[in-house]
Parts: sequence; C-alpha cells; structure tokens
Amino acid sequence: TTQQPQVDNDGGHHHQQQDTPSEEEPPAPPRPTKFEVESCQFSHWYPTFRSIPKSSIQNATNYKLRKNVTIESNIIKPLPNEFIEYLLSDGVRLPRCAVRVSSCMKDDTADTNGDDGWNDSDDNDDDSSNEEVKQYNFPNLTSQIQIALENLGGNCMPKLNWSSPKDATWMNCGTLKCTKVGDVYLLLKSSEFVSFDLERAWDDLEPAITAEGETVENDQGNDDGKPPKDFEYELVLRKWCNLHPSMEFRCFIYNHELIAISQRHPTKFYSHLQLSDEDEVHPTTEIIHAFFETYVQRRFASGNKHRYVMDVYVDSQERTWVVDFNVWGSRTDALLFDWVELMEIGERVRDIEKDIGENGGEEVDAEIPMPELRVVTKDMKDLTYDPLSSFRGPTDVMNLMGAGNNDDGGFEPSSFKNFMEQCVPPSEM
Repeated sequence: TTQQPQVDNDGGHHHQQQDTPSEEEPPAPPRPTKFEVESCQFSHWYPTFRSIPKSSIQNATNYKLRKNVTIESNIIKPLPNEFIEYLLSDGVRLPRCAVRVSSCMKDDTADTNGDDGWNDSDDNDDDSSNEEVKQYNFPNLTSQIQIALENLGGNCMPKLNWSSPKDATWMNCGTLKCTKVGDVYLLLKSSEFVSFDLERAWDDLEPAITAEGETVENDQGNDDGKPPKDFEYELVLRKWCNLHPSMEFRCFIYNHELIAISQRHPTKFYSHLQLSDEDEVHPTTEIIHAFFETYVQRRFASGNKHRYVMDVYVDSQERTWVVDFNVWGSRTDALLFDWVELMEIGERVRDIEKDIGENGGEEVDAEIPMPELRVVTKDMKDLTYDPLSSFRGPTDVMNLMGAGNNDDGGFEPSSFKNFMEQCVPPSEM
C-alpha cells in the first residue's frame, strides 16, 4: 500500500511542525489478525449481506428496509489445485479451455476447436526449444465460469477471496468487465493483486489479543504465515454494474463506529461532491451513516470484529450498497486519510463512548461526532496520487493500444482492437 500525505480539512497537505520534535516515533500502522483476514474473505460476508432477515434489522430509519444490500455474485469453490498452480506459473499463457484472449478481439480469431489462439498445440512446439511449457486445462472450471456468466446476464467482474485484478485492466481493454471465460483467465493470470492473495495473504499478521490484552497463543497459528486448516481458495464472479466512480466511497470503522469516509478514487475532482455553504454535514455522509447503522453495524463478522474497512456505492436513488470489506491496517489503502490519523480518530471515539458509559449516559450515539467525509477539492486535485499508477502496461504496448487517446485519457476500444489484430498466435509464427 502506498503511503499517503496527511490531508487537512481544507484539502491542503498537513505537515507535522518541526519546531518541537517529539522524542517518540509515531505508532506503526496496525496489522490485521488472522481472524480479521478470514472475516474479509468474500464468502464469509457475502451471504450475510445478500439475504438479511428484516426482523433482525436494528436501528431502522425511515428508509424502506431492504433484504439485500450487495451486488449479486456467484462463488466457485473449491478451486482445483491445477488452477492455483496455473495462476502462479510464469508468463501470461491462457489454458487450452479458454475460447478467446480478449473480448476486444474479433470472433474469427478463435480456433475452431475452441482453444485459445495464443496457445501452442503439442504438435506445433518449437523443435529448437528443449524447455517444455506445461499446457493447463480445466474444463470443469471453465464450464462453471460459463454457467455463472450466463446467470449473471453475460457480464461479470472476477476476483479471488479478497482482491480483484484491477491492476491488470490494461490487459482487458482497460476494464474489469468480462464477457468471455478467456477474459476472466486473462485478468486473473496478469494480476499482482491476485498473486498477493495466493502467496502473501497470511503474512505479517498481528497476534490475536484477548479482551484482557493477552496474546492468543493457539489462534490456529495466528502469525505463522499459513492459512487456517479449513481454508479454500475461491473464485468470485460479480454481476457487472456500471458504477459511477464519483459515488464510490471507502468507510473506516473502529470500535463498531463509522469514524471516517473517503472518496474511493483519490485522483478525480467531482464538483457535485463539494460541500455547499448551507450544509454543515455532507448529505452523502448522512446517507452512508444511516445505512451503516441500519444494516452493517455489529453485523459484519457477527459483531465479533470492531475494526474494519468497507467499500460502498451510493446509487441515484440514494441507496447504499456494500461493494467489499477490507482489513483494518496498512495493507488497505487509507486514501485521503493516513493510518496514524485514523487510529487517533478511532481512539478519540472510543474515549467518548467510555466517558459517556462511565457517566451512565444513555444517549451515546448523540454524543459521537458524525464521520468526516473527505473528497478531492480544487486545491488538492493536482496533488493527489493514483494508487494504481505503478500498475501499467509497457510504454510501447500502451502506445500501440492507443491508451490515452480518448477524451478521458483512457483506452480507446477501437485502438485496442487494432492492436490485438496485430498479435500473431505462436502457431502462425
């Protein structure tokens, strides 16, 4: 995760004063525990928020109660060991069962036998090479993906237990949208985020702590770098929705309270997100806060985890949808905040609750401040950074593909299609 500059409420960069340097170093960003990592797996939280018994909803507002508050998805698990081996293998080489390299290619580029055009057959291997390249093939998984695609309306976004391959969209016409099985394989195989899920998800964890502050010694080997005994990799296919980036937000929860909200895409300035002079609290803050108290508070992980990060989307009808859950700590991007600052905010909220509890107050919620919503302002729009800036295609490839040629500086689909038509399958070289 890239470290963030701390940002003031007015949008400028905030630097610690140097006149009186502190002898104490700032606290290290928090690390997640193994249970927190488990709880953020897609299959652990999705059923909870896809089908909510209305009788269990607490703190109901005047909003119409909803049964589900997340996007329709299909989960495929367990995944075959060969598929995991394929994802970890070197190079970007699609399995035999993939039909097309990319949906941006013309239909006639696919082989008549259904194999992917970029794959050699055993009969056409280069005789001058002594190194054998393993040919992967998992027809059952391909069939499952195809069925899921059809159930989701023909379009989906793939991810593994935690991460989507957003760093590899340059391989798929600049989008996570998949319409073919080959698109799913291509994105997953090209992604470093997916590789992190496979190789490092259980690294550098914090030992579990009891309520008394004692370290849990036998928490399934909490910090041993190994997954739990019953752990399974999963492939998630989410129904494709055209979400407007300006209405995606990241929420930070500590001590079961929503303490901060950040614009999800910190490189974009949106005029409609700016706080008007008439509003003391941003209207979007009120919408997300009401949603959190009604549907999420003490529901995530059955209320057993008090700190986590939640990504949400607010639609045109002012309905909020859960997009994802992430662990509290430095492996999750704090965006327009930083983790030291978030920990300080969280501890202040905890202290407020503690003081009110000790005084016997019953109106705890009324005393806790509304979370601050940070968005990119005019003053800071040129100072923000792109978290995905280090995940780009080679410059020469990007030039061939026509990246940056459209009005938004993004991909021009026709240029990408022309680029793909120039690619010669190895069997034809």
